Amino acid sequence: MLKPAPDRAGHPTARPGSPRPTHPSDVPAFGGSAGNAAVNAVIQRMQAPGDKRKRSGSPEGQEPSKQVREAASSSSDVETSSEEEVEDPFSARNVHQLGNEQDRLTGLLEQMDEKGAPEHIKQTVVDKLAILSLLRNLAPMRSVETVHEAIRLVSRKPDSPAKSKYLAKLDDQLTFLAEELPSAGPPSAKTLQDMWPQLAPAFGSGGGQVGQDGCEDRAHAICLAIAQRSPAIAAHQLSKQWATSSGARLNASHQWNHHVAASVTTTDGVMVIDPIFSRSGPIELSQWINRVQVDRRNVHQTAWGFLGKPGPDNKPDENSAVEYVPMS
Repeated sequence: MLKPAPDRAGHPTARPGSPRPTHPSDVPAFGGSAGNAAVNAVIQRMQAPGDKRKRSGSPEGQEPSKQVREAASSSSDVETSSEEEVEDPFSARNVHQLGNEQDRLTGLLEQMDEKGAPEHIKQTVVDKLAILSLLRNLAPMRSVETVHEAIRLVSRKPDSPAKSKYLAKLDDQLTFLAEELPSAGPPSAKTLQDMWPQLAPAFGSGGGQVGQDGCEDRAHAICLAIAQRSPAIAAHQLSKQWATSSGARLNASHQWNHHVAASVTTTDGVMVIDPIFSRSGPIELSQWINRVQVDRRNVHQTAWGFLGKPGPDNKPDENSAVEYVPMS
């Protein structure tokens, strides 16, 4: 079940899904030396069109007339009443914009390398890229537990406008999930059993026949299938069960270093969806633990949005937020 660990020590462009750019509004300008003029120009060109600042004396900075304000107020009232839909902060369109921002910041970082920018300035860009990479790799953020874990990880970053911006977006995502995908409470084990035929196509998503290596991809594909079939369950009751080894390999037949499977908290307890051990339906967590042949203390429930293995504290870390690329 082992996958090569992503190289996080190298340049942010070293692997797909690693930091790709965003808007550098929080990147301080360089000093006025001639050697950094090109980079200064890059920063100025990358200022977002929507980043407006009022200037006294300019027409743009003046307060609109009373008639204009009243007309705008009337218009906004109409728009608000006709558009009640809550925007998804991590919709496909918004995630695409994250990618565009990553591309732009990566280009800026290359300019900084060429011009010998100060390390503390480059670090600001690297920190912002790390936030973008984390969020983009966790998209589409259809799990409340995943969003909470993302908030925890982003909160550890150095303070910056980017950190504040994306923490606000994560808070908005929690609101979106609560309003658009409210929880009806845990489903029954029968509900999960009835869903089984829709999940079966995902069983071979580990890159080979069921039973071979690839549990990470298989578990994630199953989670995505559940999210498509029942978004509310995916948002509130879906997780992953990670079995890790404290020395001896897991399962006499497979000799795993670790193993992972999707799980759902039901009214009948936690049920695990693992076609390696059951091709006919979900099994109870205790049964799964016995079949994996792992000590219960080495089994950890994690947010399903994270593809990779949990960190040293058995919680997802940045290395757990690996981009999922479906097998062709």
